[in-house]
Amino acid sequence: MKKKTMRRLLNVVFALMFLAGFLILAYPTISDQWNTYRQSRLISSYEETVSTLEPEDFSDEWARAQAFNDTLTENNIYGDVFTGEDEEIEDTEYWSVLNVAGDGVMGYLSIPKINVKLSIYHGTSEDVLQTGVGHLDGTKLPIGGESTHCVLSAHRGLPSARLFTDIDQLEKGDRFYIHVLDEVLAYEVDLIHDMVDKDDMDAMSEALAIVDGEDHVTLFTCTPYGVNTHRLLVRGERVPYNGEEEVAVTPAESMVRAVQNYYMLYLVLGLSVTLLIILILRCLIRPKRRKKSDGGQADSGKR
Repeated sequence: MKKKTMRRLLNVVFALMFLAGFLILAYPTISDQWNTYRQSRLISSYEETVSTLEPEDFSDEWARAQAFNDTLTENNIYGDVFTGEDEEIEDTEYWSVLNVAGDGVMGYLSIPKINVKLSIYHGTSEDVLQTGVGHLDGTKLPIGGESTHCVLSAHRGLPSARLFTDIDQLEKGDRFYIHVLDEVLAYEVDLIHDMVDKDDMDAMSEALAIVDGEDHVTLFTCTPYGVNTHRLLVRGERVPYNGEEEVAVTPAESMVRAVQNYYMLYLVLGLSVTLLIILILRCLIRPKRRKKSDGGQADSGKR
């Protein structure tokens, strides 16, 4: 009776170990999928709100955003985006511009090459950067125009969301798109700063400076991956938008993207290792039981 109870207890322990291992290893994938779903809902909500606006509403919003940009003669970089303190912005003029739904979403960013579609929020608070893209306050709003340079920031390598994790795959000539109000702004990557020291504010300010007569947007994130001592800046220059945003993906390319998804690889490898350990432990325990059982039968025979 004791042996049966012990066996059942061991089976329960093994099952719990497997479940715990599976949940821990599956967390990045599950969390990322949840964030993707949440972002899709936010983007849908934004588009629904925009669809209810009248032509005069669009004119008013564009005029207010342009007036705000006109107050910025240069981009002001006050400190590092990812290590600075959160500031209260909800009662400011900045918060009221391009905030048609009142939830802080000013539009959304689409990067077809790396399959990214994320809401763009006002400011770069930690709450914002945990789930989406933050507009760096002190830089031009993402409405385009001559002599503008907008900076959009997001984390890289979070266990809960991919965000800008794959942004290092972008190359010169690749395009990304900003959806704001009733416009889609297209940008083509023209310059990549792959290693800017996070403490070198002179280099940062120079890289994010407004170029007279040009229209730029920079995607800003951490690098190297997992170390985060430097910043990766991917700058795009405004190009005409001709409805080319959706890029057809072949089955082979889809497979490559799936393989490149390190979370999925991590999950599969982790499950394999966990299963292997469980099998080894079970094999080590079973022979001892048989040996004990055989010894008991031999003693019984002698009697």
